Amino acid sequence: METIKNFCEKNIFKNLVKKITKEDIGFFFNNSVAYEKEQQDNLSYYFTHIVYDKQMPNSSLYELFIPILHLLKVKALIRIKINLYTKTKKLHYHNPHVDNPFKHKGCVLSLNNCNGFTIIGNKKIPSIANQALLFDPSVSHNSTTCTDKPARININFNYF
Repeated sequence: METIKNFCEKNIFKNLVKKITKEDIGFFFNNSVAYEKEQQDNLSYYFTHIVYDKQMPNSSLYELFIPILHLLKVKALIRIKINLYTKTKKLHYHNPHVDNPFKHKGCVLSLNNCNGFTIIGNKKIPSIANQALLFDPSVSHNSTTCTDKPARININFNYF
């Protein structure tokens, strides 16, 4: 596991944030963050925008991610997903999960500063804008909401 601050060049990151937060892209409701069969507690939902999945781009935003794929030295891409967790009154911990049941590489790139975080083992990794968290997403991990901003937004990359 590794965190890298200022992961993207400033202009690339600024453009990415602008396109995702200021322009008209669709986010889709998911009633479960970790597993579809998890017990619903009315706070285990979030919104996603799938950029790449099933071996093909799924979004007009895909081209924006090519410089990041080069930074990550991606050999084969599994998925790119933008996550948007809405603000909650109290910090909500989502259930632990794995992204895929096989060893691979992952990156969580935070788009904004907030008091939400990702948990891997007993380590809490804060959401800091333009910070990349590199880890094996076949290892159990979980996310949280935030209480201090309208939303916690990050990009999840799964790849080899």
